[in-house]
Amino acid sequence: MFADRIEAGKLLSEKLNLRGKNSLVLAIPRGGVVVGNQIALALGCNLDVVISKKINPPNHPEYAVGAIMPDGTIHWNQDMAQYLNHPYFVNEINEKKNESQRQLEEFRGNSTYDLKNKTVILVDDGIATGATVFVILKWLAKNNPEKVIVASPVIPASTYEQLKKMSDIVALLIPTTFNAVSDFYQKFDQVSEKEVMSILRKYR
Repeated sequence: MFADRIEAGKLLSEKLNLRGKNSLVLAIPRGGVVVGNQIALALGCNLDVVISKKINPPNHPEYAVGAIMPDGTIHWNQDMAQYLNHPYFVNEINEKKNESQRQLEEFRGNSTYDLKNKTVILVDDGIATGATVFVILKWLAKNNPEKVIVASPVIPASTYEQLKKMSDIVALLIPTTFNAVSDFYQKFDQVSEKEVMSILRKYR
């Protein structure tokens, strides 16, 4: 168990043997930015954010059937073909795409990334089903990084096995029994957008 996201980020950075300006930490807001900040500080590289939003079924705000990026890139955790024309999902997809665009504009001001020939370290404070990470990996493939490493303090074993087929992956805890990311932290307070902006300003 980790004391908080800061400790988790420091411990994670010790497992990442990378140095140099060609490395970039791409953190998933909001908690991932706190973890990613510690990694960027330890490795002496830049920190940026990448946004994806979970697509949820009706009345299940915590369960993800997929995820979407601001540019419309989508990943589905399951076969959703028969549901995609349903009014709920048409609306859900549009809402989540718009929300991701709004957050991207707020945190970055633009949607332009220069990832060519860079080693990208994709960081979150914990990964559950992996929907938000899978869609980012799909998006990253379009942006020609030299290498992608997924780094997270905790990833359930089933998700870990799926992710390692798509990229290099570094995790501290890989539990076979998993309920929620928060179970692996003593302190897991909600991270505010103000705190995210305060961290990002140090890298601009």
